[in-house]
Amino acid sequence: MPEFDTIEFDKSEEARSGRARLFLVATGTLSTAHLPFWLNWLSSNRPHYEVTIGLTNSARKFVSAPALAAITGSPVVGNTWDTANGMQPVHTRIAADHDGLLVFPASVAFTSALAAASGASPFHLAALGTTAPVVLAPTFPPGVAANPLVADVFRRLGSVPNYHVVAPRKGTSRSTGAETDVTAPLWDVIAAFEAAGRAPAPTGTSAPAADTTVTAPAQAPVST
Repeated sequence: MPEFDTIEFDKSEEARSGRARLFLVATGTLSTAHLPFWLNWLSSNRPHYEVTIGLTNSARKFVSAPALAAITGSPVVGNTWDTANGMQPVHTRIAADHDGLLVFPASVAFTSALAAASGASPFHLAALGTTAPVVLAPTFPPGVAANPLVADVFRRLGSVPNYHVVAPRKGTSRSTGAETDVTAPLWDVIAAFEAAGRAPAPTGTSAPAADTTVTAPAQAPVST
């Protein structure tokens, strides 16, 4: 199992008043079905955060794009090169227009392709090209996290200065009932983003404008 860090949330009123522009990528996992819950939570605890949702093709099987657009007030972005005008550079706009890129939940397929520096999709290319914090919240089917190949994926991701991997939580697989490692609650992801925004920027880059933290509900929904 890879080693990950968990950062405690700042629950101050000053943190709650913070502002940031986030691009949140959701991938194809069962945990993605909880995204409307988390976005409602985020809007209550970070009312000044502007969030744009990006859905991979597989994520669309688990959550409704119109519902996400209604919650965030922003159109949902597809992981495709085809745009309304046929020419818009989707990946460069994602990288340039946001203070942070969150992958929540982050599937094994998405993280493996990112660790391989795959530029096969706009979302991967945006994550490769941005100097803003990229926060990954992985989820694993039973047994997968223990595979040495997967551990190597996360070692490579952890070596990138602006990448931050959030520790998953122990949960139960919906398909087998076995214990497994499931997506961390969104407050862990936001805490990692905000801590990265306060840290010194890597040499040759400027730190993104990010602020601080959150109040949490009593229990996070988890599934895999």
